[in-house]
Amino acid sequence: MDIVNTKDKIVKAAYDCFSEKGYNATTTKEIAKTAGVSEVTLFRYFSTKSDIFKEMLKRYSFLPVLYEIKIESDGIDLQNTLKIIALKFYNTLLERKNFVKIMLSEINQYSEEIIDIYSSFIEELDSMLISILKAKSYDFKLKNLDLKITARGFIGMVYSFFLTNEIFLQKKVDDNELNDVIDAFVEIFLNGIKE
Repeated sequence: MDIVNTKDKIVKAAYDCFSEKGYNATTTKEIAKTAGVSEVTLFRYFSTKSDIFKEMLKRYSFLPVLYEIKIESDGIDLQNTLKIIALKFYNTLLERKNFVKIMLSEINQYSEEIIDIYSSFIEELDSMLISILKAKSYDFKLKNLDLKITARGFIGMVYSFFLTNEIFLQKKVDDNELNDVIDAFVEIFLNGIKE
């Protein structure tokens, strides 16, 4: 068996299973079946279900998209980079809507290990956003703010808008409204961080 393809199948199957049933209700047997491999094969690649979850977050979260944005935004100012980040973050959440819903529904049931995996993921996301803020703020001076809180504040505005509309109100936001909201968020954010 091709290692990359088998591992990819397992991770994709885990994402599908977690999106449908949640982390806690999904078994490694179900993941293996969905991937079209034996459970023994699954354990050749991953020691535990939480290891699969960790890999799944690396691949199916916003983090890979953010890495691409960082590379592709060379030469683009902070304002436009933030608009790209916000739009792609919203669309990533939209694509992963079922996963977000089920994860929110079972968050109080997570083990310490899964909470630690989420914490590491959030720390990595924060670090990437901070590095983008630092690299792109060459044409103005930043206020003396905690950049971690600043980064979380920006991503939090977009996440809150997504949760309010797509999850709680079950309202589909059209492209024009989304662009207007993102423009407003970016303006509010930049006015708050510029000295």
